[in-house]
Amino acid sequence: MTDIAQQVKEIVAEIWRESPAGNDGTWQDIADDVPLYSLEEDEESLGLDSLDALEIAMVVEERFDLVLPTEIEPADIRTVRQIVDMLDRLIREQR
Repeated sequence: MTDIAQQVKEIVAEIWRESPAGNDGTWQDIADDVPLYSLEEDEESLGLDSLDALEIAMVVEERFDLVLPTEIEPADIRTVRQIVDMLDRLIREQR
């Protein structure tokens, strides 16, 4: 696992613990490909919502000192793996 992936998981775990979905899990409990939030009613996910996704985006911007593009679609950043892939690309582009 890369350092970026661990940092993203730590961010998600912190917000996950504070969200209404409330969970005592740690970053080690979050799989790379589990959806953070559901787009469909019966879809399995961590149970986060759009406000949690926005908070994740803000913390990621601050922690990695970059600006996320405004045209990002929610479906493009639904898993840790998607966030890490996006960050790898943005870090290369913005530095």
